[in-house]
Amino acid sequence: MWRDAARYDGPLDAVHATAFPYSFPIACGLKLARRRGVPFLLTPFLHLGDPTDPHDRTRKQYTKPHLRWLLKQADRVFVQTRAEGDAAASLGIKERKVVLQGLGVDARECTGGRREAARTNWGVANEMVVGHLTNNSAEKGTVDLLRAAEIAWARGQQLRVVLAGPEMPNFRAFWNTFGPKDRVTRLGTLTDEQKCDFFAGIDCFALPSRCDSFGLVLLEAWANGKPNLVYRAGGPAELIRHNVDGLQAACGNVLELAEHLGRLTADANLRRALGENGQSRIGTEFQWGDKLELVRETIREVVTK
Repeated sequence: MWRDAARYDGPLDAVHATAFPYSFPIACGLKLARRRGVPFLLTPFLHLGDPTDPHDRTRKQYTKPHLRWLLKQADRVFVQTRAEGDAAASLGIKERKVVLQGLGVDARECTGGRREAARTNWGVANEMVVGHLTNNSAEKGTVDLLRAAEIAWARGQQLRVVLAGPEMPNFRAFWNTFGPKDRVTRLGTLTDEQKCDFFAGIDCFALPSRCDSFGLVLLEAWANGKPNLVYRAGGPAELIRHNVDGLQAACGNVLELAEHLGRLTADANLRRALGENGQSRIGTEFQWGDKLELVRETIREVVTK
């Protein structure tokens, strides 16, 4: 890639690179842009971690000196939330260079699943089902979610956790020591059809992640009318409105996470109201057409300067 960045001579108006913390491909993109004299655009997807912890390891990982340097080389920086934009400004990026973009969702790609078939396959009767679709890991909140579920089960609450997505080593190590495995369904990586069934079959979606700049799966849950439960960290903290279209727990607070699981388990009307409020935002705030047009306008602006 580094070699080709020094050789490519085809048509080129701008170079766009992504995403932190993978600095090498971004450096290759910068090399190409500078050699050809065209604008360089960057989408870093900064992971900000726990906003209350000044020593948060995730934030330190994504704001290392060499990554800050790459940010400053960009003609425009696309950010997903206002908090990410503020973080970019705190790292020395001029306000005129920061473009608040955010993500979108195509509801056709994640809705229309078979609820009853999914729940039958999971062996679910009358339990409330908590879905979790991500790279299963401590960083993405999988471990904390299961710890919170243990607390809820000890209180007599009837819920099942359904995990989907690839499994990282730190999750597998935790799973080997986890007790109530019979109350958890592990689906692994899903096909497109299975993903639709997953969202149809669950009753709420949980992503207590420490390392998400936005959280596209949260939009997919809303598209299916399902409420979201997140940690107050990174992009989800800004995206989810507490007690309006989802619930937030303080980052790392497993007890508070368990309390919210209990609320969702006990109150179907709450789940419905939160999910419907989130669903109502999809058509106005999170359309891919709007997001991509913003990218096109930004590229036109820097190319024609």
